[in-house]
Amino acid sequence: MSSTLASPVSPTSPTRFDSSQIFALVIGINKYNCEEYPNLSAATKDANAFENFLLTRMAVPKANIVNLRDDQATRDGILAGFTALRDNVNIRKDEAAIVIYYAGHGARVDKPEEWEDWATSGGQIEMMCPCDIGTVASGKGSEEEMVNGIPDRTISVLLNHLSDVKGDNITLILDCCSSAGINRSSTTPTPIQEGLVPRRITNAPRMPAGCDRRIWSRGSGTRSIGVAQGFSGKFHASHVLLAACGRDQSAYEDPKTGSGLFTQALLKILGGHDIEDLTYTSLMHKLNMPTWQTPHCEGQSIQRRLFNKRAVGADGAFLLCKRSSKEKTITLQAGAAQGITLNSRFTAHASNLIPDQTHFNPELGNLVAVSVDAFTSELTVPEDVPMFKPPRLFYCKLTERGSGKLPIYCEDRTWLESVFTLDFQKSLSVTLVDSPFEAGLLLSIESSEVKFARNDVLVTPHIGAKFPHSVPKGQGHTIRNIAKSYLHFTNHLTRTGDDFRNVWMELKALKTEFSDDFDQILTPIGENMIEDEPATVVVDEMARLGMMINNQTDLPLYPYLFYFDPSDLMIIEWYTPPIGAGSGTKTSLIDAPLPPKSELTIGYGDGGVPPWQFLLREGDTKDVGFFKLFLTTSPTSFSSIAQESPFETGSISRYGKPAKPEGLETEKWGTKLSTIIQVSK
Repeated sequence: MSSTLASPVSPTSPTRFDSSQIFALVIGINKYNCEEYPNLSAATKDANAFENFLLTRMAVPKANIVNLRDDQATRDGILAGFTALRDNVNIRKDEAAIVIYYAGHGARVDKPEEWEDWATSGGQIEMMCPCDIGTVASGKGSEEEMVNGIPDRTISVLLNHLSDVKGDNITLILDCCSSAGINRSSTTPTPIQEGLVPRRITNAPRMPAGCDRRIWSRGSGTRSIGVAQGFSGKFHASHVLLAACGRDQSAYEDPKTGSGLFTQALLKILGGHDIEDLTYTSLMHKLNMPTWQTPHCEGQSIQRRLFNKRAVGADGAFLLCKRSSKEKTITLQAGAAQGITLNSRFTAHASNLIPDQTHFNPELGNLVAVSVDAFTSELTVPEDVPMFKPPRLFYCKLTERGSGKLPIYCEDRTWLESVFTLDFQKSLSVTLVDSPFEAGLLLSIESSEVKFARNDVLVTPHIGAKFPHSVPKGQGHTIRNIAKSYLHFTNHLTRTGDDFRNVWMELKALKTEFSDDFDQILTPIGENMIEDEPATVVVDEMARLGMMINNQTDLPLYPYLFYFDPSDLMIIEWYTPPIGAGSGTKTSLIDAPLPPKSELTIGYGDGGVPPWQFLLREGDTKDVGFFKLFLTTSPTSFSSIAQESPFETGSISRYGKPAKPEGLETEKWGTKLSTIIQVSK
């Protein structure tokens, strides 16, 4: 369900790029045929520079690149470029990497009223602007025959087609405006005052309701297509998006340098680092962009290495850190919201990569938290370890909690002490107790098998104390990992922040319908299934479910939704917002998925992720799980929360009234919890 839970493949898989299996569509448009729209000066240069990167740094064969510049980049030409990738027999499914790059104007227009099934932000759609936008097609003068932009709906379906045929290793790079929003300030010169040119068209032609209907009608495959928002909204699973800016910003080019700001910054990182060592997340962390243009990255595969699904990717447990040369401080981009406490200890690493046979990520040193705020913590080198100087940008991994130890009990105390030595007790934040009533986790030995039970008031009333798993007595490492995972699970499940009383969740069944054009449409039906706490859900393994988050506060909010499975100790990410350049620097310029007085749909509508599905293990008639929603008033990262099951059992994943409005507070976070009791029919 979530890409952050697992790396793409095992550490023994090949990690090097196969350049012969990298294919690209590179589009750059300076000259627009309609006199009403301004030309650009740097888009084709940016496209040429990106093509050169592919040819030189990536060693991509020139025959693998479809190039469209200026007059070649007509509407029909761009659509044909997507089709050429889809129909290319040399592109091997799930082996090839496909990169689509576009530099040119972008635009937003009102959504056609007839597109009721197409959820959008603010009632508008986003579009690419081909070179012939606004000209008259077929020699006719009617609006229906005017050349239109290529709307987000069409791009999403084309990406869906491409992903179904060639696999999901697709990167879409857009150096164009996502909206007509311009940052204005009375004290700081605007980008336009500084001579920068926005890549946007403000008066694009109205979008006809029937535009590209022939393309949509082919989109009735395995994924719903009537549910997206923008270029980025629905198909998080089909591609990773790298966008030059957010919805309420503009993408700029600088006539003095002849480059777009985003492409210039992107190629600087790509040219100055080993591509093999970059993930999409670490790329965004390294991008240096002005505050009034914040690149966005989103997709279910953002933890992968760039253009490479064959190698292991990033470990979400690695937390971004920055060292300030001026203040000589080390700032961890995680705080109380992520469960960091005073005196928590970390290991420092140069990258966020999971090590494999060819890429190592050794410890650089040790750090300890000396102060903790909502979304950041200050770290320093502890007095009891060697001093070291970390890089300006690096990553930390939690190794020892500052507070909150897990009490463990086993009747065989001697064996327990052999598994949890004093060093392990310290590093794992566990303590051994003398009574089962004092313990959070209980271990028992039966026929050389270790069985596990819990004292947990949230879980045991519903499914009892015993876990449905056991481990051989001699597997000390696995047993310690289970204890570590249990502490991680309970810590994140039980901790709370501010009470966002004017925010609530609704879970509903989704009805599947098909339009006259065979578009598959998901529509919520019935009552809110989690109205009660706890809620009881009768499991229908064919049913798909969707969540709606309602925000009736006056605050723009960033929601992070997880499912906690206590039987397997899995924590599954269902929805997270985009990440921005320099992610975690407390910038508020990343698009807030939940503006004030708004709703966000997840699993349908504009949430951009697949629906949920509950499953029961064979033979089980009852289970319990928890949807937990973390809410923040500033963008941050909760990637360190998701966890796989520590049990080696092939466990299944569960695909599966407002109070007074509040005023704006900085650095605020809170949670919502819904308990789901699942019963068989």
